[in-house]
Amino acid sequence: MNFVAQFCRTFVSLGTVIVLALIVAPADGLAQSSAQQSETTELWRPGEPGQRMRIRGRVTSIDGTPLPDVSVRVRHADSEGLDWSYYQGIAVTNSKGAYQFGSVIPGNSHRLSHVHVYVNHDGYRFLETEFYFKDDPKAAQDDPNSIILEAATVNDETIMFGRFDIVLLPQ
Repeated sequence: MNFVAQFCRTFVSLGTVIVLALIVAPADGLAQSSAQQSETTELWRPGEPGQRMRIRGRVTSIDGTPLPDVSVRVRHADSEGLDWSYYQGIAVTNSKGAYQFGSVIPGNSHRLSHVHVYVNHDGYRFLETEFYFKDDPKAAQDDPNSIILEAATVNDETIMFGRFDIVLLPQ
């Protein structure tokens, strides 16, 4: 895969190390082989309003070992930014530690557009964090929790793709 840019930033949040890795590739480079794909947890349903997005990432231990069978729970507001009409679900990592979910980009009616992330796995510290979108006008450009979304056309529909990788610390 030819990468246009590669960016990686590490930071500490509540004693838990999180690695946000952004890999920007040409639209045709966004596809993965079926052997590498994790099952997609789809939060969006046909006919619902909003710009669709697909977020994928990996969950690893501090030494880079992929963590399979990790529950990655996500929750966010709807496309209008309404919290009482939110999307939520659990994606489980595959044998390579990969997860992915599909949804809509949350609106930002009262604050920064964001997605809550909760990660729980035996032997590791519980993680509660959130990520933002760099193109949100309320986002700080240097915020390490911001990810970039890249558009790709899938079945004649534009979907925004992003990546959010997570590193868990042992208990």
